[in-house]
Amino acid sequence: MHDASKVLLGAVESSFKDISSKAGVIPAGKAVRLKSDDTLSLALADGSLLGISCGRDLSNTSFTSIVRRGSKVPILLTSAFTPTVGAQVAIDDVTGLAKAPGSGVTGVNAVYLSGVLTGIDEDGNSVNCALIDMPGGL
Repeated sequence: MHDASKVLLGAVESSFKDISSKAGVIPAGKAVRLKSDDTLSLALADGSLLGISCGRDLSNTSFTSIVRRGSKVPILLTSAFTPTVGAQVAIDDVTGLAKAPGSGVTGVNAVYLSGVLTGIDEDGNSVNCALIDMPGGL
């Protein structure tokens, strides 16, 4: 049953979005990086940011759909983190989750459009997420 109070990870609410696919599987809501061998990763040490994962590509389940730029893009949050609307998004350098600025995180070209929301992941579990705006890409 649809619950309008919850955010479906991998579903971008706005029509303003640029989505592409890449071989590899990264769960929805995590920041995706491209390694030098053209595979996907979450870790800063592996490469540059591509965007936020929308999860498995429905046309080819061995691929991940990635939002490269867009508005109202859901991103997973680290536990106990509450984002401030309008603040710059910071990504954990290992997990690809949004978290508070500080050591082990990278600030990106995006801002929060919401505080903590309840999201639904690919397995149907409730998770903490937020909506972000990244009009020029990360």
